[in-house]
Amino acid sequence: MVDLVERAEALVPLLRETAREAEVNRKPLDRVIDTIRDSGLFSLMVPKQYGGHEADLDTFFDVVLTLSRADASMGWITGFYIEHNLWLFNYPEDVCANVLDGNDHVLAPAALNIGGGQATKVDGGYRLNGQWQWGTGIVHGTWVLAGGLVMEGERPVPTFFLMPKSDVEPIDTWQVTGMCATGSWDFKIDDLFVPDAHVLPFQQFLDVTSGIAERFSGPLYKTPLMPVLGFAAGLPILGAAQMVLAEFSSQMREKIEKNVLRAGASQPDVSGVIGEAALKIETAELVFRDVLADVMAKRNTATNAERAHWLSRMAYAAFSCKEAVLRVSEETGASGGFLSNPIQRAVRDISIATNHVVFAKASRYGDVGKAMLGQTTASRV
Repeated sequence: MVDLVERAEALVPLLRETAREAEVNRKPLDRVIDTIRDSGLFSLMVPKQYGGHEADLDTFFDVVLTLSRADASMGWITGFYIEHNLWLFNYPEDVCANVLDGNDHVLAPAALNIGGGQATKVDGGYRLNGQWQWGTGIVHGTWVLAGGLVMEGERPVPTFFLMPKSDVEPIDTWQVTGMCATGSWDFKIDDLFVPDAHVLPFQQFLDVTSGIAERFSGPLYKTPLMPVLGFAAGLPILGAAQMVLAEFSSQMREKIEKNVLRAGASQPDVSGVIGEAALKIETAELVFRDVLADVMAKRNTATNAERAHWLSRMAYAAFSCKEAVLRVSEETGASGGFLSNPIQRAVRDISIATNHVVFAKASRYGDVGKAMLGQTTASRV
């Protein structure tokens, strides 16, 4: 069997080398996307019958974490490209075959801000309009998944629409402080007809009720969507935090060695800061891995309360990484302000990544509190 984690490890030098260039570029570098494509990682979650690896969540976990230690932005976009292929296979098989067109993967953004679009039912499909933010993957994408609201009577139903990238207008709005290299532009759609076969209620993705679990036998295809999304967003944060810990330790060892050679120079004692950060980040990884084991054990048999708890724990782990990295950044000195310093980039990347809706602190922590009070969570996850 192909070792996809080894393939990810082989990409690490390239991602480290190009991280700053991609950040300045404000989008992934073409040559990096091409190299990742050649590695076969994009087809990690694609069923074997379509030429993919049909690897499970544990492989996805270690692949994304490995890449993210080198460059959080590229870990982020690669992880989302991979798991958006899982979204694709919720659609009917003839749609999947047409979209893949003989390839073993598709590159597609999936805009989760469902309020960005509105659709009206017409004969044979829907007319879709809207503008979506956070189009991670739109720069190199070939297809697009866009969420929109469909009115059923007076009730708005969150729905996902699948269309070629040629049917949408990418808009470069990506002027941000962190995760710059993801190139997560807006995209716009004006009165586009989307056929019925390319339209699915979002709840079917969440509940694994689209028929995907029946069409494909692998355990991956019985996995609810939200924890997969949580890992895709959370592992770049963990990877960046681990990189900061290693980089800061290396930088401080170098400073200490220089000071030892200079008569009378004081040696900064940052051992306590490093130790505390290490423990926070180690705990965060343990939390992520414990959630991973529980997701793989329960899949779509998990209750809504259990699914909500998965996301709450991932949010807690993500914010623990943020706390550790911010504390470390306070000790980097003036050199920590240089944009070329990997620690500076990680501080900005993590600050943006933890703002992802999947980590909304009030609702995620509130779900834990509601469970302790015997109350139900607000929505299905």
